[in-house]
Amino acid sequence: MHQASWQFVEKYYTDDLAERESPESQWSLEWLKEVRGEHVLSLGCGPNFYDDAQFFSEIPKDFAGVDLNENNIAFLKLSVHPEIKKCKRFLRNHHTNVELFVDNIKEEKKEFLGRFDTVYAIGVLGMFTEEDTIKVFENIRNYLKPGGRILDIDWTDSRLPNEKLKERESFEWYSKQGPSISRLGELLEQAGFKLIKHEAYDVPDPEAYSWGKIYGYLGEKI
Repeated sequence: MHQASWQFVEKYYTDDLAERESPESQWSLEWLKEVRGEHVLSLGCGPNFYDDAQFFSEIPKDFAGVDLNENNIAFLKLSVHPEIKKCKRFLRNHHTNVELFVDNIKEEKKEFLGRFDTVYAIGVLGMFTEEDTIKVFENIRNYLKPGGRILDIDWTDSRLPNEKLKERESFEWYSKQGPSISRLGELLEQAGFKLIKHEAYDVPDPEAYSWGKIYGYLGEKI
């Protein structure tokens, strides 16, 4: 895997901020209200980790993020972007303990076992092979407390230019090899989750947005 540069991560973050009010972003951010509990884990947290918490229905006391890309974690720790600083203050004011890890989410972390009320991922779980998806779901189930929640928000039907798509694939930020939307739901149920909510959003102008569909899954550990 090639590491995404600081410049790439920073541009990704600022581009995301610029479209925060778009219907597509508003639809996906609405799902973050489903994040609940005092102990929350973001898998493949990316540079939006701190921003995410502003949309939770409950602000956690324990908020952890894991990402394979070192510059995502470095950006979260070192960036002086005003929005990052504002979001950090927001969490400090709520006395939230934050932990950030550079790690592969396909590998189980012993210190996470049975620890979290919600585990969520944005633009992450739909990119793995079916075999790896099953492994990640197994890890998530083991990380959750009884009755804990899994939340997946993902984009599919890529309209990205080929060069940009290849760049993201090299950073492991996107892949076409993942299961279909319907198959992902089947795998969640097979992994021991009860599906609570599932919706898909058809993007009105896929070519302009670069994606054709956004979907969300919310499950509960059985």
